[in-house]
Amino acid sequence: MMSQDPTRSLVEAAVSRYFTAIAARDAAAWAANFAPDGRSEDPVGREPVVGREALAAFQQSIFDAFPVMVLTPVEHYFGGNQAAVKWTCHVEAGGRSADFTGINTYEVDEHGAIARQKAFWDIESVQRRLAAVQP
Repeated sequence: MMSQDPTRSLVEAAVSRYFTAIAARDAAAWAANFAPDGRSEDPVGREPVVGREALAAFQQSIFDAFPVMVLTPVEHYFGGNQAAVKWTCHVEAGGRSADFTGINTYEVDEHGAIARQKAFWDIESVQRRLAAVQP
């Protein structure tokens, strides 16, 4: 039996911590999972958020905006020091809800911290659904 690549173990652990911190609604733990100068582009096309302090504030703003947020990883793909994860998300705010999907990519450094994360999802579609009058 071959042993698992240590780089893959670091990447898997970082991705697991990412989703665990979101499930716990712990912005500080989520940001601590990044390298000190780590960056998140969420969604891709928006200005990246860089550095743990800014990352923690960014994630806390999401938690504040959505009292209910369930982000569920569906499929994982690993290669070298990177990963891609397909996910589903359910959010609720102000009596409205939206369900959507996306894909995140991660690049993990030699210390097991996320150096770069990108989230691919359609923010405009989600915003339209949340703004629509719910029955």
